[in-house]
Amino acid sequence: MKLLFIYNPESGKGKIVKELPFIKAYLKEKGFLTTIKRTTKVSDAYNFAKTSQSYKMVLVAGGDGTINEVVNGLMELKEKPLLGYIPTGTVNDVGYLIGMSKNIKKSLKIIFEEAFFKKLDITKINDKYFLYVGATGIFTKSSYDLKRSDKKRFGALAYFMRGSKELFKDYKMAVDIKYDGGRIRGPYSLLLFLNGPRVGGFKLKRLKSYLDDGLIEGRFFKREPGMLLRLFGFFITRGRYNTSKNTTFRSSEFLVEIDKDSEWNIDGEYAFKGSAVLTVQKKALIVAVNKKRKKMFSS
Repeated sequence: MKLLFIYNPESGKGKIVKELPFIKAYLKEKGFLTTIKRTTKVSDAYNFAKTSQSYKMVLVAGGDGTINEVVNGLMELKEKPLLGYIPTGTVNDVGYLIGMSKNIKKSLKIIFEEAFFKKLDITKINDKYFLYVGATGIFTKSSYDLKRSDKKRFGALAYFMRGSKELFKDYKMAVDIKYDGGRIRGPYSLLLFLNGPRVGGFKLKRLKSYLDDGLIEGRFFKREPGMLLRLFGFFITRGRYNTSKNTTFRSSEFLVEIDKDSEWNIDGEYAFKGSAVLTVQKKALIVAVNKKRKKMFSS
């Protein structure tokens, strides 16, 4: 079986490089004819993935940004390979959602000896795709507006340090959102579109969406006095804290009209500015998932 292994040597603290000899030997033992591709710049993982149609499986090692590039590449293919993911980044939200370990050897064992392969929803946002989150507004720059040296030095703490700079900014976005069966308008400071119970390293307990139900959950925070306190409460209580001023909807599609300078973050990476159309591509990719994550699927 032909397998394409894509890895980001800069992800996290570069630990994947030390494990390459083990990974090569492991894949050979499992009978794979492996091609190895190392990323050296932005879009490498995307370009490798979009030409992977001749492979039975694509295995990726990197952070959320790397796996997002691979997903965007795979979504361009008519016949898509199976996907396996080893999380080696700083926050690793995607790795958590599918139950993969930060320990490289453990993730390999899960993928090739213990996992079941499930069809996952992928959300299209304009001409791009995301796995678990699309967001715009306050704090959303924290994950991509960081120096790599700070990520390596401070780890997840670097995101909080960057996010603290947003506390005294006034995010007021004029928003008009249409969704399945409804519409909302008004001034908002944060829009979250979620396809899983975790974002920015925070586990959310009240998220209702599954990873394969054809729906994403939109959580919208109005811009008004006390907004920062509500946001703080929302994340600290893992999504339990909510008020009528924080609006939640589930839909297969969202049409978002917004200020032209509003920046979108998808899976932790900068995407584009301005209005967006989000549509769920139901069960679009087949991914290796830890059996412990069965509850995240509708079937």
